[in-house]
Amino acid sequence: MEVRLIDPYDEEALAGCANVLEASDKEMWPDLSGYSVVDLRAFAGFRGASRRWELLAAGEPGGPVLGVALMEFPKLENPHSTEITVAVHPQHRRRGVGTAIVDKMGERAAADGRRTLNTIVDVPLGLAAEHASGPFARRNGFEQTLTGNMRMLRLPFDPVRRDDLAAIVANAPGAYEYRTMAFVAPWPEEFLDDHCALLRVMSTDEPAGDGERQAEHWDAARLHENDELDAAREATVLAAVAQHVPSGKLVATTELSVSKDSPGQAWQQITVVHPDHRGHRLGLAVKLANLDLLAEWAPDVRLLQTGNAAVNKPMITVNEMMGFEVFSEGAFWQKHLPPSSV
Repeated sequence: MEVRLIDPYDEEALAGCANVLEASDKEMWPDLSGYSVVDLRAFAGFRGASRRWELLAAGEPGGPVLGVALMEFPKLENPHSTEITVAVHPQHRRRGVGTAIVDKMGERAAADGRRTLNTIVDVPLGLAAEHASGPFARRNGFEQTLTGNMRMLRLPFDPVRRDDLAAIVANAPGAYEYRTMAFVAPWPEEFLDDHCALLRVMSTDEPAGDGERQAEHWDAARLHENDELDAAREATVLAAVAQHVPSGKLVATTELSVSKDSPGQAWQQITVVHPDHRGHRLGLAVKLANLDLLAEWAPDVRLLQTGNAAVNKPMITVNEMMGFEVFSEGAFWQKHLPPSSV
């Protein structure tokens, strides 16, 4: 079994990788879309200062792509880790494809000085106990660190629920000190410093199952890199923010994205409230504001997806109030790597 690095300009290989991912996704999620060939091309070709990706394909020499791995290498912080996504075509499993991919990822990560491979695996409700992903992960040296769930909100949003939640926001303690705004990214220049501050909070606030996780440094250059990646992926990001009126500072934000390839669904990206301003229903406030913008900007979206670690009770509470329904059982997995001998 050959596992090779894919060139971002190799359109045939990119299409083969996208085909594997689509087949794997559709087996579990017939009504949802995952990474497209546009996404893979953008990741593989990304040349940024903050992170880089490698796209790997497995198959017999000269044959079609049977398995895929996407590896994300942080470059500014967390140099110990690599974030990974792995998929094997359903018709070619139990042939050693996945194991060959994991072995190659371990070699490449260790050669880059990395000590861990981190991944999140979600499976449909009710299938977790018998799903092959758990035994496969353990057999290949991964340990489960956290559990979680994917949740789905069906749209259009119920107007009665929306009004009830808006009333909760309006009557929250100190609500008069805050106002919300929503816009299509990129963010306005005057908000960039506050945007960076909130992303720094988010980088360590969100449970990720990696005990060595470091706070991220954000600046205008890094934000612009992210905007360029979104553009390459043909994804539009919608953002909503809460401003503390007395100070003028932005103290909460949420973002979601809509892909040109999948106009019927949207992905919740981040939601964060600065620790000094929690307890005022700002997480709910910005999510409602962003749903209003989504309904205006992309009225054809019918599904909004989000994920929560099981320990993230505050965000789970907000999502349940909004009507998000659990549709998966998930786990964070981590594999510790031996030092590279290269």
